[in-house]
Amino acid sequence: MAGAGMSAGGEFLAGCRDEAPLLLGVAPFGMIYGIAALSAGVPAWLAQLASAVVFAGAAQLVIVQMLAAGAGALPIALTSGLLNLRHVLYSASMAEYVRHLPRRWRLLLAYLLTDEAYAVAVLRYQRRDHSEPPAPASDLRHWYFLGAGFTLWAGWQLSTAAGLLFGATIPAAWELDFAVPLTFIALLTLLLRERAGQAAALVAGLGALAFAALPYKLGLVAAILLGLLAGVWTVRRLERAR
Repeated sequence: MAGAGMSAGGEFLAGCRDEAPLLLGVAPFGMIYGIAALSAGVPAWLAQLASAVVFAGAAQLVIVQMLAAGAGALPIALTSGLLNLRHVLYSASMAEYVRHLPRRWRLLLAYLLTDEAYAVAVLRYQRRDHSEPPAPASDLRHWYFLGAGFTLWAGWQLSTAAGLLFGATIPAAWELDFAVPLTFIALLTLLLRERAGQAAALVAGLGALAFAALPYKLGLVAAILLGLLAGVWTVRRLERAR
């Protein structure tokens, strides 16, 4: 855990260190994307470039799978957009912590804002808020955010390259697909510390099961909306009880 009064370099390295354990789930995830991209007929250079520029693991994987299935541009764009709606919530959550930064910093951190980087960085911000909120001029926590985001970015590039280079040699029996849900389960264990988050996750999970039969994966959209409503309701209920 990073301590108070750290330098910019110390914050950066602390972010790298705290993000590193999550790479255990990200590495096979990136390899799956590399393998899926080649299977869909995407050139290796383009698949690697997408990882460097787009840097959106789940969306990249869905796009290549839909390309392999022959889906059109509109369904792919709609699915990718829905899948990335959660980043709006991430951005809203992080805005209060980074709004004092120059635009170049906010743009860089927005680019690096992934599920894994968000989970690590927001916990760091919330932890410090409960103890010693720093003045904006001496607040160096964005370096921690940068370290976490850069570590994830570098891990994603390397694992994509590994999938592109060595995917054909990996035995099919290894079934690396387990890495995708495993990564998100690990993130949930980090974030579900408050009642509102626990209520949202529980309702969304039950909703996903209840609406699993809906076409076009609409059950997931319904489950997300129900989870959001449950989280908001829980927050308001707790506020009234104080």
